[in-house]
Amino acid sequence: MSSELTPRCPICSQGTLNVKSMLYSVPYFNELAMFIMTCSSCNFTHNDIFSAESYEPTRWTLHVSKPRMLNIRVVRSSSGTIRFPEFGIDVEPGPAAESFISNVEGLLYRVRPVVESAIRFADEEEEKQRGKAILEQIISAIRGELEFTLIIEDPAGVSGILPEDMTLVKREIIPPEEAAQLKGAPMWVDNIREEVQERKG
Repeated sequence: MSSELTPRCPICSQGTLNVKSMLYSVPYFNELAMFIMTCSSCNFTHNDIFSAESYEPTRWTLHVSKPRMLNIRVVRSSSGTIRFPEFGIDVEPGPAAESFISNVEGLLYRVRPVVESAIRFADEEEEKQRGKAILEQIISAIRGELEFTLIIEDPAGVSGILPEDMTLVKREIIPPEEAAQLKGAPMWVDNIREEVQERKG
């Protein structure tokens, strides 16, 4: 099921912004609405995913121990933070963060060029060597030769790690105070963040 809207582009204000929405029903998860926005004038594009239902802040943890687990489906909303603890990599959402539906292997391929870029622009030789070591780990993980952990945290509760066998993944509710510290937290979390900061101050 899909529909289209055509408001003005928020970037150039000249072209028409084509907004296409599609509904996905994800087994063991929820109803998701994906929005794909494009402007034919300035080539602005943006994707986002929203849940048709309200969910609590959630953390998903998966230990990838077999090559076939690289095919496990992953949903990442624009408020989701991706963590690879063994690699020391955290991918936090920024203002222009986009949503996507992929798999574990796809996440590794998304992270790989970021590490390659960091190596190229590193000033210190020690930083370059550390980056190369991480890159080798990522390549080994893509080949299914290295076990690693994937964690996704989402203050909006929309992101998820969704294997066919749900016993492979751990799902936890994140306490409101902890969720408020995550980047990409929705507006309602901002109020809690302010309260937490006031108590600390």
